[in-house]
Amino acid sequence: MKMNIYKLKKIIVALILGTAYFIFVKLTDLGIPCPINLMSGNRIQCPGCGISRMFMRLAELDIAGAFHCNQAIFSMLPVWGICIILWLFDKGEKFLKAVGIISVILLILFGIWRNLP
Repeated sequence: MKMNIYKLKKIIVALILGTAYFIFVKLTDLGIPCPINLMSGNRIQCPGCGISRMFMRLAELDIAGAFHCNQAIFSMLPVWGICIILWLFDKGEKFLKAVGIISVILLILFGIWRNLP
């Protein structure tokens, strides 16, 4: 199997940006606010609310805390990791498409569930 170097460079850039963001948040305690949460007056959490906190907790090896921040994204990370590897080697096109569709559906359902009273 041959790795796609162009895709590998994209992953490396994403990791560098993620690390820079992690360091910035650690030093300043400023993160990216959720626009949906802000516009709703903190009444609505989108399916992505808590992702930054989740990754911060994962970096600190606080698995339970990471799960608490965003259960849906946390639960899908292993499958998405497999998808990244398949994408990197230009394999599993049908699997990647299916995971993408299922992920969107699950995130929509999670967004509804987390905002129920």
